[in-house]
Amino acid sequence: MRDPRDLYRFESTEVLEAVPRTGLTLVHALPGMVDAGNACRIASTYLRDELRHLRLVSFETDELVDYRGARPHATFDGTSFTEVEIPELTLSLMYDERDRPFLFLDGPEPDLQWRRLAEALIDLVEYFEVERIVGIQAVPMAVPHTRPIGLFAHANDPSLLGSPRTGATPAPGTEPSPGEEGTAEMVIPAAFSTLLEHRLGRAGHPAMGYAAQVPHYLARTDFPAGALALLRRVSEAAELDLPLVHLGDLTDAATVALQGTLAQNGEVRQIVGALEEQYDAMGEGEESSPLATHMDLPTAEEIGEHFERFLADHDGGSPDDPPTL
Repeated sequence: MRDPRDLYRFESTEVLEAVPRTGLTLVHALPGMVDAGNACRIASTYLRDELRHLRLVSFETDELVDYRGARPHATFDGTSFTEVEIPELTLSLMYDERDRPFLFLDGPEPDLQWRRLAEALIDLVEYFEVERIVGIQAVPMAVPHTRPIGLFAHANDPSLLGSPRTGATPAPGTEPSPGEEGTAEMVIPAAFSTLLEHRLGRAGHPAMGYAAQVPHYLARTDFPAGALALLRRVSEAAELDLPLVHLGDLTDAATVALQGTLAQNGEVRQIVGALEEQYDAMGEGEESSPLATHMDLPTAEEIGEHFERFLADHDGGSPDDPPTL
């Protein structure tokens, strides 16, 4: 194997010196063949738009991405090509709303050299002395959009799934201990993040992740509720203060638009109704349902801010205006 360190380069000495060497979290979002509802892409774009960040490391995407399989987008103005967007895989130093630093890895899932890139990332994890690693994914499921988003939690260290900090307590009867009699195993197509979590564990670095369960009938459209569910869990697991209220507004707007579409489509309404019945029946009668892993619910702070906005909209003022009598 060629030297994994040849796959990346540091952007600048100044940014490198700004990275603390204690208590760092690495969050990664690498959407690939499966990114149901574009949830990972929405989450990544949202964090970059909302939070201060500095590019720390760039990876050689020419060696990692198959451009024939995933064509870059080009802009044509009728006469010439004004832009060709080559995808980028980057590691950034990002700051949450309380100005606490963390590392954020995002970009396209690599098509090539998975093992080499995993070794390169392990090298960076050790170089920056990263303490927490949290990844996000989104998968299509036979669930209705009218119920709380379910999330699957996974980790290379089972103790991470039982931590109150992560909010990932397994449902009764669904998470037998490794090696326990009756433990069910599944063989599924792997993502690069799957290999990365596995290799991090072999190298002694605990890592975990969440997969949002996106309604299968919305898998090919933007579903910001999936991104919101993922970022809520990342915020808890990584002890970060991520901005969620604006994403909640986007989710509300998308839900209203979706309800309008469903009102005009009786066939889809029937599908959603059947999924609601199935979902409710599983929640009431079967503790072993994978949907019971844990559910996405708004925080008290989010509820409060949404309520303030609701009052402001109906009063015609801003949330900071004094109440009128």
